[in-house]
Amino acid sequence: MAEIQNFKYTLCLSCSLFVNILVAINLYVHGRWEHGWSKSAAAEAEAVAAISCSGHGRAFLDGLVVEGLPVCECNACFRGPDCSEILPGCVADADSGDPIFLEPFWVQHAASSAIVVAGWHRMSYEFQDGSLVSKELEKHIRKVHAVAGNAVTDGRFIIFGVGSTQLLHAAVHAFSSDNPSSPARVVASVPYYPVYKSQTEFFQSTDYNFNGDTFLWKNTSDSPMNFIEFVTSPNNPDGQLKKAVLQGPSVKTIHDLAYYWPHFTAIPAPADEDLMIFTLSKLTGHAGSRFG
Repeated sequence: MAEIQNFKYTLCLSCSLFVNILVAINLYVHGRWEHGWSKSAAAEAEAVAAISCSGHGRAFLDGLVVEGLPVCECNACFRGPDCSEILPGCVADADSGDPIFLEPFWVQHAASSAIVVAGWHRMSYEFQDGSLVSKELEKHIRKVHAVAGNAVTDGRFIIFGVGSTQLLHAAVHAFSSDNPSSPARVVASVPYYPVYKSQTEFFQSTDYNFNGDTFLWKNTSDSPMNFIEFVTSPNNPDGQLKKAVLQGPSVKTIHDLAYYWPHFTAIPAPADEDLMIFTLSKLTGHAGSRFG
């Protein structure tokens, strides 16, 4: 009986190996790998990427379509079918900006950075361990910070948001008091990122309100008043490396480190704060991903 079982086991191994060899031969034809269901998707993506927009725009698979074909979406100050026409009197927007200056890097590394996502990819709410967030993604985020040397991640929780803007307000909400008679005072050093003010005021919460320049409150941080200080380093918009101004038990600090990467500033030491916020848009330029 044992000999028969061994024979069956050997036979099954041989069958499995034979099937794998047949599959490999079927995929590898004429000296190159032949793709299956992903082949047409890859061809479509490369065809759209090859559409010329004069270097001042891009055509996208999920973008504008005219008569069934993708068309160029032009950068600011350009127009025309191939984005070759300069808009007369175009004014530069110094208050905002897309990180498309990083686009040439990804074009040069098209093959190594391209991915194909199946329509049935990760359809479940949860991963196998019950988590809503990929442990592999979290591991790579910690690795990126270690390589860049810009943040200490050991012993820290990694929290994800739809862009860092969402996380900024989530932190304000978490740090604020639920006592309407003593709302937290949200402050930031001038010049500060305008969204700190506009977003805080937008929600019209009784738990917190925006109170302007941090330095106006420097001598009152030891009072019973609660403060939430935004510390932006490098600062947006002047690029200075900033430190917290207010100190004391009534002060909570949010460190906005969106630009604290080697391609924007020197990294004198890894940031080691209680709450640090980064964003993918400043690391790789993928602002459309909305990942903070």
